[in-house]
Amino acid sequence: MRYLLPLVAVLTTTAVAVPGCKSEKKDLLAFPAGYQPQTAELTFNKANLEAFNSMTPDAREKHIEELKGTPGSFKGQAVHQSGNGIADTVEEFEFGDYEIQAHTPEPVLFEITIEYNIYTQKDVAKALHPTRPLEFSGTLIDMRYEDASKPRKLVVRVKADELKTITK
Repeated sequence: MRYLLPLVAVLTTTAVAVPGCKSEKKDLLAFPAGYQPQTAELTFNKANLEAFNSMTPDAREKHIEELKGTPGSFKGQAVHQSGNGIADTVEEFEFGDYEIQAHTPEPVLFEITIEYNIYTQKDVAKALHPTRPLEFSGTLIDMRYEDASKPRKLVVRVKADELKTITK
């Protein structure tokens, strides 16, 4: 009985204090504001992907070859899915000793999503935050546009020169 009065006092204070507390609600799982694969200055943002989508197959091939021929010209944003080391006996080892798989979870244009295989060095890749958005720039290695399948998608392979987690 002697513990009842202090307990009632604590519960009453807590009940009064909590509703009076005003805090801004945040979606803790939301991506940072800097992650904008549709509108940021990227190789395949919404506007550039729309132009690419409307090209003829020959014009697409020419555009891809131009991107491959310009080192460091490819820029992208995606969500980091996973990564793994690459043995020196694997063909892709020439692009880096670590491969990162990333994707755009929401379509960039219509239903078109992008899947990335990003090659870098292990020490750079290990500094990235898993399952968070990242941005990168580098050289296009190869690209496949699956426009006959639904939903359509780009599968892009890039050798990254710069790579970082988007935090803001």
